[in-house]
Order: sequence, then structure tokens, then C-alpha cells
Amino acid sequence: MLRSLAPIVGLLALAVSSCSYFPESEFTLRMESRLPKFVDASGTRSPAGYAVRVEFYDSPKPVRVIVTDPQHHTVFDQRGTFRWHPRDSYQGHGQIVYPSHFVVSFPSGEDIFEQRAAEPVLYLSDDAGLWSTLT
Repeated sequence: MLRSLAPIVGLLALAVSSCSYFPESEFTLRMESRLPKFVDASGTRSPAGYAVRVEFYDSPKPVRVIVTDPQHHTVFDQRGTFRWHPRDSYQGHGQIVYPSHFVVSFPSGEDIFEQRAAEPVLYLSDDAGLWSTLT
């Protein structure tokens, strides 16, 4: 009996452990005026030609951000954390109201992402009111 359960238990363990390797959701980050602050803290580089993909995982570091430059070289690829913005009504529970805001954090800094609709597109937020709540 135990021998017949071993393959099932093994597959179940593999499935659970692989959750942190496959993204639950993916988004494109649209940058209208700047790069994320954790990539360019000075804000001096133009976002023209850069591409950003944001992936969410079920793991201790649930967000991964991959930034490629105009020559398609990866200039940033890290996993970090996120939290709902303190002024956001969702806070991970109930119904999401758009726009929704969350803070993405890496050792090099943090930024506020905004989801404006139920679509796989995020935006950088420069809303002074949102930023003042964080400091």
C-alpha cells in the first residue's frame, strides 16, 4: 500500500515545490516618463526603447521584474517583495477597485505600480499624494 502511494506523494511534493518557479501572472509595465526608481534612482535615463515584464509568484519573494534596454540586453532581473499601498482600498481582500496601487521593493529601491483596469498592463505612479504616504 505504501509503495503505491510513494509516486503520488512524490508528484504532489514536486507540484507544490515548483509553484515558486512558474509565474501565476505576468504584466507589461508601461513607462511613460521614467524608468522604475529601483533601476534608475536618479531618473536621468529615458524609458524610450526599454521593456519591462513583471511576474508574480507564490513564494517568499513573490514579484520578479525583468528590464531590457533598447539593445535587448537584460539590465535588471531580480525578485523582490510587494505590498498593497496603504491608501489602496483592496489590501489583498475583497473586490479590486481600479486604479489599484502596490509598492514593489528591491534592495536598490522601491516604486509604486498602478493597475488601471483588469488587464495585464501596469504603470508607474508619480502621484505625489501616494508617494507622500510612503515617506
